[in-house]
Amino acid sequence: MYEVLAPNLGQSNSDITIEQWFKAEGDHIDAEEVLFEMSNMKLNQEVTCPVAGTVVKLYYEEGDQVPPKTKIADIQED
Repeated sequence: MYEVLAPNLGQSNSDITIEQWFKAEGDHIDAEEVLFEMSNMKLNQEVTCPVAGTVVKLYYEEGDQVPPKTKIADIQED
């Protein structure tokens, strides 16, 4: 099981906001495919998944704020 963590975007250690999920629970995702879009006080960024597999669990909803390095999703690797 691969754990997707909220990125740490530098020295500020500020929370990120999940702007949009591009996959839902049960969806297949390819390695390097965009999983979600996030933002913080300085930028918006699409985040890719480093592994291929099935999205098992999304722990947060769009609009939620999440601290860096918090588990936000689980991917069952192919």
